[in-house]
Amino acid sequence: MEPDELDEVKLVVKNADGTTPDLTLEAVPLEGSTVRCVKERVCQGYDARPHPSQIKLVFSGRLLKDSEQLFEILQMHDLSNPVIFHALVRSAADPATPSPSPSPVSASRTTSTSS
Repeated sequence: MEPDELDEVKLVVKNADGTTPDLTLEAVPLEGSTVRCVKERVCQGYDARPHPSQIKLVFSGRLLKDSEQLFEILQMHDLSNPVIFHALVRSAADPATPSPSPSPVSASRTTSTSS
């Protein structure tokens, strides 16, 4: 990217649920913006107003961390076109990490030895 090129980017956020319309974020500054900053703007665009911790952002097949700098993520990409991020929004009722439920087969299995 040339030094005099864009210092802002247009992001299109597609929600993985398939029903929420795409969210377009105009004029997102490249310098100083983190993934957390993008999440905060995404929250403002959704009717349900999820908390940023409920959103996971994916770019180019990679789950992004809140502390990552937008400039570093996008430095090798063409910024003349909108950049597409994918959002996974967890509802407030969902646990952060689901606990595995025991399998009916393994829970009912008993050990017996026969000679």
